[in-house]
Amino acid sequence: MHENRTTLLIADDNSATRRSLVDYFDSMPEFVVIGEAKNGTETVDLVGALQPDLLILDDVLPHLDGLGVLARLQGQRCPKVLLLMSCASDSMIHLYYEHGATYCLLRPASPELIAERAALIAGRQLTPPREFMPVQASPRTTRTVAELLRRTGVPAHLQGYRYLKDAVQYVLDNGGDLCGMTKELYPAVARIHGTVPARVERSIRHAIEVAWNRADLSELQRLFGSTINHSRGKPTNSEFVAMLADHLRTVAS
Repeated sequence: MHENRTTLLIADDNSATRRSLVDYFDSMPEFVVIGEAKNGTETVDLVGALQPDLLILDDVLPHLDGLGVLARLQGQRCPKVLLLMSCASDSMIHLYYEHGATYCLLRPASPELIAERAALIAGRQLTPPREFMPVQASPRTTRTVAELLRRTGVPAHLQGYRYLKDAVQYVLDNGGDLCGMTKELYPAVARIHGTVPARVERSIRHAIEVAWNRADLSELQRLFGSTINHSRGKPTNSEFVAMLADHLRTVAS
């Protein structure tokens, strides 16, 4: 019935927020919303009954909060979970991941950004990709991206460092869409550097591997506490770029 589409359950007690997400995802051919929940106990019941591929879960729900929902779902056929956080603390973040959250995103977050992260989790390529429109970054923003890359342990002498810096800047300038990584972002960065997309992808992957092997894990947790789970291993290229962009947006807000 839902062949080639990711089934989605949205759990949020705010009816206006829930409706805006439902309307947004209903317009996307990659997803189909199969249920809505307005409290935690209803969320658990609907996950069991509907077996969605992905659950978008507000962390503050009546009757049973986000952590309680995750705890109840343990031991069941649990969907991937995009947790929307009202606030971030190291202790709560660790608990969310330990109880099965796939990705945590700090609010406020637009429906577009939530959809993009949902597609990232589901392994979906959103269509149609936007045409690349380069935006001139300010020197301050460029310095901020470079400083953050150094804090994550990416060596500045690697070619992948330069590709990552432009990739993160591209995401910041173009609204956070990472679902066009292979069809849009890699070619865009490749054009800037006069190379080919495959080399951009390989160099970024190598830079992340080097950073993950040399980084201070406590520093990474401080930087990306709302999105990172060390037990899952190093992130993919798109996850790493998403974490960097999300962190910079949060700092700037």
